[in-house]
Amino acid sequence: MKFFNFFFVAFCAALVAANWSKEDYEIFSLNDRIKKDLGENTDFYSWLELPKGPKSSLEEITKAYRKLSRKIHPDKFSGKSKKLKKKAEERFQRLSLVGNILRSNELRRRYDYFYSKGFPKWKGTGYYYLRFRPGIVMTLLFLFFLISGFHFIALKISRKQDFKRIVTMKEEVKAQAWNNSPIPPADGSDRKVEAPNGVLFHVSNTGEVSIIESENGSRVLIPVDENEINLNPGFKESLIFKLPAKLWNVSLGKLSGKYVNTTVTFSNSTAEKEKLRPQSEEKPTKKRKTRGERLELPNGKVIYSKRKK
Repeated sequence: MKFFNFFFVAFCAALVAANWSKEDYEIFSLNDRIKKDLGENTDFYSWLELPKGPKSSLEEITKAYRKLSRKIHPDKFSGKSKKLKKKAEERFQRLSLVGNILRSNELRRRYDYFYSKGFPKWKGTGYYYLRFRPGIVMTLLFLFFLISGFHFIALKISRKQDFKRIVTMKEEVKAQAWNNSPIPPADGSDRKVEAPNGVLFHVSNTGEVSIIESENGSRVLIPVDENEINLNPGFKESLIFKLPAKLWNVSLGKLSGKYVNTTVTFSNSTAEKEKLRPQSEEKPTKKRKTRGERLELPNGKVIYSKRKK
């Protein structure tokens, strides 16, 4: 999990960092140094005491810059200790850089962008946005949906392969039963074939293939039908549905008595047609011939007289 989390953060950060220029990095660094020196709530505009912020005019910025530069000029610390004088010189240098940025249209535009959107944070090797760092919940959700997507794709591929495998097997069994002929035997007989793995198959004269199994001493034919495979699995067969439904049924569903139905129904269209075929192709029944008058003999035998024409 940590391994995936690290690379996910690195990938997102690389996408953002690739669009940052040299000037952007200078703005980030200067912003961090000012906050460290004057406080976290200090920005370029508040340091110059510009209440309008980004809406301040160039004239207002220049006036505020000159006023502050006179106030914190290093010459005012000439009689102080070297440490205080060095600190004053560094602060004055930062003020000079702030003035250059806010008086440059392009640099000010870049600073105003990060001022409104937020500045990235320094993380060891570069500046990264913290919002691109996923938490444990987000990471688990991302992995869940990713795995569910791959599972659904693999499920469809597996179903198609099973379908093709059964079709190929039936063709091979029929070819073996009919001596590699595409048509059934002329005598219309059914054939029995044994596969290399020992499974017995029954091939009817209409080309239907079944597996022969013994049950309670009698022979049972199990039809081999590739159409029993659902080539288009639905939402209920995906992990996105199955896993939450399973967790619900074994926890809250069990306590409340309200279970989620996870039964998957699939209708074999070919089998349905076979069921309907006898009804649609029902042969007309022959009319019984009417007999003559019924006569019962003394010995109990019943005969019918000839019907008068």
